[in-house]
Amino acid sequence: MDLDFQAKFRDVILKMEKSGNAYAEAKGQSWQAQELKGSVLASLIKAQPDLPVSKAEIIAKDSEEYRKYVSETASAITKELKLKCEYEKWKSSFEALRSLSSLEKKILDKID
Repeated sequence: MDLDFQAKFRDVILKMEKSGNAYAEAKGQSWQAQELKGSVLASLIKAQPDLPVSKAEIIAKDSEEYRKYVSETASAITKELKLKCEYEKWKSSFEALRSLSSLEKKILDKID
């Protein structure tokens, strides 16, 4: 059994790097969107200067602009979590490959 572990490791490491970078980018965008919640809400509340803050907040949270913000934030979080899942998959593949490589090495050592 001659498995080319070096090529397999190289392939998995490249996929981990690619998915890890994509995950990091998505995580940053998700974090930014979540952090902007107060700013988005504040700007919508400020657009209602004649109303008490509590009523202005209710109107702001019911606005189309706020619903759009929530939807975009949900999409950013979903993208982040999907990319995290992909990264974790490649990380697990690396660990499985490492275990298989160690096993083959032990088997070959016993044969020699």
